[in-house]
Amino acid sequence: MIRVGLCDDEQILLEKLYGFVTDCYRENQIFAKVESFQSSRLLLYEIEDGGRFDLLLLDIEMPGMDGMKLAARVKELLPKVLIIFITSHMEYVLDAYELSVFRYIPKADPGPRLRHALLDAAAMTEVQLRDSYVIQNQNRFERIPLQNLLYITHEGKNAVLVTDLSGDANETTACCRVRKTLQQVYEELNEEEFLFIDRGCIVNLSGIMSIRNGYVVLKNGTRLPVSQSRMPRLKERLLEFWKRHI
Repeated sequence: MIRVGLCDDEQILLEKLYGFVTDCYRENQIFAKVESFQSSRLLLYEIEDGGRFDLLLLDIEMPGMDGMKLAARVKELLPKVLIIFITSHMEYVLDAYELSVFRYIPKADPGPRLRHALLDAAAMTEVQLRDSYVIQNQNRFERIPLQNLLYITHEGKNAVLVTDLSGDANETTACCRVRKTLQQVYEELNEEEFLFIDRGCIVNLSGIMSIRNGYVVLKNGTRLPVSQSRMPRLKERLLEFWKRHI
């Protein structure tokens, strides 16, 4: 599933865009959840409150916070999000590229170019999903890129996935809880870079900076204890990982 956010201050254009996007994905049998926002502030509030999107379609000229400022802020919160600007102001195109914007579509004639951009975005999201851990239940669907997953621990009957995806400048991590055992999560990850370093903790080898005095030190400064029995295996696997990726 691709999660799409649309933002335009003109309600009629927003409704037309919603119809175009939903029709495009339905005709191509792509499961999409599409949400509309009539102001940049509303979309930003949704993301700051934990909302996650794979693709955003933004107008540039909007009252209050314009699309350029919105995109810059969103990229801080959702670094991997794809952004498509739909606008009649071509003079912004160079600035848009500086923000690593996925596509720039002229509002006067979006048709085929927008359709291609939507399908390309869905294809890229599918690739990212294969490199992600997906939390899915009746009320929740969330994708955690493996590169952002630091370690997994547990609280009672819940596995706690600790990531570096926090949007709060005062926080270095964010947690997601799923009602599964650590062993279940480990088997679902099925990735060579994850390893149990203690009975109650799985670590992402790609996030380890060093091993010191019985602890691993992660890239964000977090220190995690390693059980004595698992230390030899950790050193062996970490050395293999570094040889392959450094």
